Amino acid sequence: MSWRLVAVFALAVLSALSLAGCPENPEGPKIHGQTKLTLIHTSDIHSRLFPYALQITQSDASLGLGAAGSVVTVGGVSRIAYIVGRERAKADRALHIDGGDCFQGAPVFNYFNGEAEVRALSMMGTDAQVIANHEFDKGALNARTQYQKWATFPVLAANYLFEDSHDEASPHLENVLHPFTTFNLRGLKVGVIGMGNLSSLSSLYERPSRLGVTPLETIDVAQAYIDLLRPLVDVVVIVTHLGLGGDEEMIQNTTGIDVVLGGHNHIVLQPPKTLEDCAHVDSQGRHYIELRDADGKPGVRRYCEPRTVLLAHSGAFAKYVGRLDLIVSDQPSDIPWPYDPVNGFEVVGHQYTLFPVTADTPQDRAVAELMEPYRQGLDLLVDLDLLVGYAPDGSRRFGTGGGDSPLGNLIASAMWRRLGIETDFSLTNTTGIRADMVPGPVTVEQMFNIFPFDNSITKMQLSGVELQDMFDFVARRSAGRGCATQVQIAGARVVLNCKGCENAKPKACNKNDDCPSNECNAGFCVVNACAEHIYIGSNQKPCQTDDDCGGQLNSCDTGIQDPQGRGRCLVEIEPTGSYELATSTYLAGGGSGFVVLKKNTTQLDTKIQQRDALIDWVRGGKPCGWRAENKTKDGLRPCGVDSDCSALGTGYVCACPENVTSASDGSCTSQGSCGDNGRCVLDGCRQDVADFYRETCANPQSAKAIASCASSVDFCQLGGEQCKFLACIDRNLGSFADGRVLMVGR
Repeated sequence: MSWRLVAVFALAVLSALSLAGCPENPEGPKIHGQTKLTLIHTSDIHSRLFPYALQITQSDASLGLGAAGSVVTVGGVSRIAYIVGRERAKADRALHIDGGDCFQGAPVFNYFNGEAEVRALSMMGTDAQVIANHEFDKGALNARTQYQKWATFPVLAANYLFEDSHDEASPHLENVLHPFTTFNLRGLKVGVIGMGNLSSLSSLYERPSRLGVTPLETIDVAQAYIDLLRPLVDVVVIVTHLGLGGDEEMIQNTTGIDVVLGGHNHIVLQPPKTLEDCAHVDSQGRHYIELRDADGKPGVRRYCEPRTVLLAHSGAFAKYVGRLDLIVSDQPSDIPWPYDPVNGFEVVGHQYTLFPVTADTPQDRAVAELMEPYRQGLDLLVDLDLLVGYAPDGSRRFGTGGGDSPLGNLIASAMWRRLGIETDFSLTNTTGIRADMVPGPVTVEQMFNIFPFDNSITKMQLSGVELQDMFDFVARRSAGRGCATQVQIAGARVVLNCKGCENAKPKACNKNDDCPSNECNAGFCVVNACAEHIYIGSNQKPCQTDDDCGGQLNSCDTGIQDPQGRGRCLVEIEPTGSYELATSTYLAGGGSGFVVLKKNTTQLDTKIQQRDALIDWVRGGKPCGWRAENKTKDGLRPCGVDSDCSALGTGYVCACPENVTSASDGSCTSQGSCGDNGRCVLDGCRQDVADFYRETCANPQSAKAIASCASSVDFCQLGGEQCKFLACIDRNLGSFADGRVLMVGR
């Protein structure tokens, strides 16, 4: 879009929005000199409206959420509301700004479509929010409905141009989305511009657009609205869902921003980053930004003085609330760079505080009461507390070395080996796996948190050429994200080279068209990341290392082993071969840039949800301690006392209702002996399941839970009996990393 059209669009909305964004007294008291402003920031709440269990990573531990490796309760929107209210009350001038993606990530969204999320933000007094990609997960019409009905705050997106509002088929997002809003905080005028997500909404680029939106170029749009607002406000804040890279690029290529509050990457910047705007430098050492001309062509230089811009990200999944305290001033003597009065007040000092949302955080009573009907409604609609299995060590969604992960492989295996699917291989996107599996009892609710999206499994036939194109794309996408794989697979092995394959060395070129990558630089083709080896199918030759398979890198698959502990040699794909893939409807539809899948005409939607496939796969597993050699119907070792279980290794106890007692602290202890019903189970399983039921019965939420808790069954007895059939989520189910996605060139 041309600069001129952006400017016309900006001017057209000014009159409609300036009055709505300002209080009744638009002027207020005149202020000068150093003034305090507090920005309270949340982002990427992802429907975590109720507290949930989380295993603390080293990163979260360093930010004060808990001890690394421990499983704690975090999150909850009523706790966020308490922190927001408390910090607002302590501030001189304050705004609470949310970075979007409040939708999608927990069952409350699946069943209530975002209503609870918007009402919660409204109740806590949110001042503004940028719309993000997951707000559209149930369609643009649903997003408009929820915000139009429940939002008491402006929802922002300056980089979306709305199509013909007279089209009856349009979702009419222009009724709820605005490019900016303004606030007069006792004389300090603050403009807040929203920059919606562009990278994760493939439907934005479809024509005709299902969203009724045309995406606008970030830098030109941002500068247009900065220029529009600068004469009217003292401070310019941009709240974005562009991701860290998009935020940095926008700051460096514009002039006039004071603060950027970012989201999308689920990271915390502690402390916030400081970047210089107006970052281009010409041959004479002068700084400038480059804008588009009236025809939309780049090349128009505007010279400017570089200024310091603050960039803050405040985490995700309701784990943190950020508070950015600013000191702003319009006095040239306070400002460490040449002062331009057009920029109003400049940031001359700041302090950032991050507040973890833990079990010790009090709840805001009004928000907690608002959420209670949704909690009760969920209990009536789905049994979220139903146990699916037991994970002794949990399962991580990200692998070491950037490759495949235990949880990713478990999910891909569940798709690949699902009855009625059983394709040559399966593939799902890493970013679609939204949480780690926490060690201990695994519930239906945790499965929703891991897999919140209602995607079903699609089958399709791909040629070897299409597979190469697809995995080359995966390599490029992964290379742009720290050389960390963006897919999880089963039934296949790949080598992804982030620096370019051996068979794709740079070749001489004169122009871009001479190169497969379409990029000629300094006389040589730029080599893109690519898939170096792709293996699907086996020649049934047993192997222990790649050398047993002819030395081809990553060709020995040890994920499925024979009785001698040997794997199998896989074979490389043939360009003319045909391979059946199981993937998600999201990727099959071109989501996350998988255009090669979207073009495929052999697609069959099985209507089997990925989440259901995972739950069924886990529930079909064997309990911890199962051994074929035990020769019992349930496969567990019979026992009379705990010492009978020593052959299984440490950590096993003999479980039966008559030999376990519960101590006053809740710990389970074996006493006496069992009869024929004694079975060896994991001590941790018995204790963890007992604790789970004890905590559930301490505050039962549903009629079913109340009835179950009214029985006189001892929790330790119940835990021991449950562990005799609860599936063990471990290597036997596919929860392990084996290097099937090998990343090269990190």
